[in-house]
Amino acid sequence: MTLFPTHFKIVIENIKGCDILLKIVLGKLKESAISVCPIAIVVLILGFTISPLTGYDISKFIVSAILLIFGMALFGVGADTAMFTIGSSIGSNLSKSRRFIMLLLLALLLGFIITLAEPDLSVLAGQVISINKWLFIAVVSIGVGLFLTMAVLRIIFQVKLKTILIISYLIVFVLMIFTPSGYLPVSIDSGAVTTGPISVPFIMAFGMGISAVRSGHADENDSFGLIALTSVGPLITTQLLCIIVGNNIEAVNTVITQSSAGTFLTLISEFGAKFMLNLEEILLVLLPIVIFFFIYNAIFLKYPKTQIFKIIVGLMYAYFGIVIFLTGVLTGFLPVASVMGYNIANSQYSWLLIPIAAVVGLLIVMAEPAVHVLNKKVEDITHGIISKKVMMISISIGVSLSLVIALLRVLYNIPFIWLIIPLYAITLVCASMCTPIFTAIAFDSGGVASGTMATSFILPFVMGICEASGINIMNGAFGTIAFIACLPILTISILGLIYKIISNYQKQKEQPKTKTPVVIVEFDYGD
Repeated sequence: MTLFPTHFKIVIENIKGCDILLKIVLGKLKESAISVCPIAIVVLILGFTISPLTGYDISKFIVSAILLIFGMALFGVGADTAMFTIGSSIGSNLSKSRRFIMLLLLALLLGFIITLAEPDLSVLAGQVISINKWLFIAVVSIGVGLFLTMAVLRIIFQVKLKTILIISYLIVFVLMIFTPSGYLPVSIDSGAVTTGPISVPFIMAFGMGISAVRSGHADENDSFGLIALTSVGPLITTQLLCIIVGNNIEAVNTVITQSSAGTFLTLISEFGAKFMLNLEEILLVLLPIVIFFFIYNAIFLKYPKTQIFKIIVGLMYAYFGIVIFLTGVLTGFLPVASVMGYNIANSQYSWLLIPIAAVVGLLIVMAEPAVHVLNKKVEDITHGIISKKVMMISISIGVSLSLVIALLRVLYNIPFIWLIIPLYAITLVCASMCTPIFTAIAFDSGGVASGTMATSFILPFVMGICEASGINIMNGAFGTIAFIACLPILTISILGLIYKIISNYQKQKEQPKTKTPVVIVEFDYGD
C-alpha cells in the first residue's frame, strides 16, 4: 500500500523536472532565434540582390541557420548545467585543499586540454600549411595553459590584472619586431580563437571557484580576467614558434568563390557527412575533459549519483549542441560567406563593402555562443548593474568597427603592424583608466567576440574579398580575427570610463553639503 504513493510521487517529480527543463530549452531557443535571425536575414537579402546565390546555396544557408538556433539553445543549457559546475567545483576544491603545487599543475593541464578541444583553433591551424597543424595547436595550447596558471597566481596573490596585461602586451609588441611579417597576422589571430564556446564556460567557472574560496564569495574583480590572460599567452608562444620557423610562409588558398548546385538528396548528404564528422571530432576533443573530471570527482569531489546524472545530461546537451552548431556553421555559413565576399568585391556594388561589413559585424556577434555565456555571467555577478543588453550592444559596436578596419586594411593595402600596435596601445591606455572589474570584463569580451562565427563566417568573407582583389590571403585575410579581439576591448573600456564618470558624479551629488559650523557662545551673568 505504501509503495504506490511513493512511486507515484517520484513519477510526478520527474514530470515536473522534465517540464522545467523543457521551459529552459524553449527559453534558450527563443534567445538563439533572436540572435541568429538578424544576420540570417541580412545574408538572405544580399543573396537575393547584389550577391546572387543559387537556390541550393540559399536552401543550405536556411537549414544552417535553423541548426545554429537549435545548437546554441542546447549548448546554452549544457553550459549552465554541466560546464560551469565542473569548472567551479574543481577550482573551489583545489583552493580549499590548499594544495598549491597541484592547483598550478592542474591549471596548466586544464588550460592545455581545453584549448585542444576548441574547433576554432583547428580551423585556423588548418589554413597555414607551412607549419604542422598539431604543432601549431600544441604551441597555442601551451600558451593558454601557462597563462591560466598565471591567472590563478594572480587571484591567489592579488596582483593587479592591469599590471600583468601591460607587461604581457609589451612582450608581445617586442616580439612583433622579430616575427616574420607574413606570419604576424596569423600569430596574433591565434590568441583570439582560443576562447570559444568550449573553453569560456570552463575557464570562467574555474576562476569563480577559486575566487569564491579565497574571499568567501565570487569576488567580482577576481571572477573576470582569466579569458583575457589566456588570450594573450598564445600570442607570445605562437610568435616564438613563427620566429623559429622563419620566412617559409604558405597558406591554403582553396577559397570557395562559386555558388554550388545540387538536389535535395545532395543537401541531406552534405549535412549528414559534416554532422558525422563533427560528432566524432568533438567527442575526441571533449573526452579528455570528461575523463579528467570523472577521475577528479572519484578521488576528491565524490558527488552523489543524482548530481553526477545531472552533469552527464548537461554534457550531452553541450556535446550535441556544439556538434549541431558547427554542422550549420561549417556547411552553410562558411561557403556562403566566401562566395558573398568574392561576388560583392567583383561586382559594381564593391563600394558597398564597407557599409555591408559594418552591418555584418554589428549582427554576427549576436550569434556567438561564448558571447552569450560571458554576458549572462557579467549580469549575474554585477547584480544587473551591467546588463546583457548593454554588453551585447558594446561588443557588437566593437566587432562592427573591427570589420570596417579589417576591410580598409585589405582595400588600401595597409601593413598589419601599422594598425594593430596603435590599436592595442590605445586600448591598453583606456582599459588601465577603468575600474579593475571593467578592465577584466573588457579584455574578456575581446576574447569571446573572436570565436566560431568570426573564424567560420567573417574570415571566409574577407578571404573571398582578397581572392577577388588578387591580394595574398596571409597578408590580407589573416589578422581580421585579431582586430575583432581588439576593438570590443576598446568599446567596453569606453563604457567603463563613462560608468566611472557617472558613478563619481552620483557619489559627489549624494554627499551632504557642508554647513556653516554652529558656534556656541556662553555669557557670564555673574552670581
